[in-house]
Amino acid sequence: MTIAELEKMWNEFSDTPINIEDETEEDFYWWEKGTYRFDIWHWFDEKSPKGIAYLIQKIKIT
Repeated sequence: MTIAELEKMWNEFSDTPINIEDETEEDFYWWEKGTYRFDIWHWFDEKSPKGIAYLIQKIKIT
């Protein structure tokens, strides 16, 4: 997976509704509705060469 693909997915994830229990309220790619938000964040952190902090900061800038 390329960095551009990860950034695209992260942008899409920022639009995914999350409930007060920090669970997704709809399916997101291969994660099912009800997946804990931080489990998905952890996946992004492992896959991104610069880590999740880079992705979070990039979203705030763009």
